[in-house]
Amino acid sequence: MPRSALQSDFSVQREPIAIEVPEGMSPEEAAELPRAFLRSKEATARSTKIIMTLTFVMLAVLVLMCAIGPHIPAGE
Repeated sequence: MPRSALQSDFSVQREPIAIEVPEGMSPEEAAELPRAFLRSKEATARSTKIIMTLTFVMLAVLVLMCAIGPHIPAGE
């Protein structure tokens, strides 16, 4: 499906920002970030247990509110 002219890509034209590089270090080394890595594509067992526990707690609170709620006097 062709793109509309209103959905064109854009670019920014501006001067590069000058930075000071420590002596003895190349600009690539100065701008290098530590490598990020994905430990696992799946959720850990700990995070799954935490989410399931929170889910069960919230469901238990909802059940208690539904069971006790009709017995609370209206305050008339």
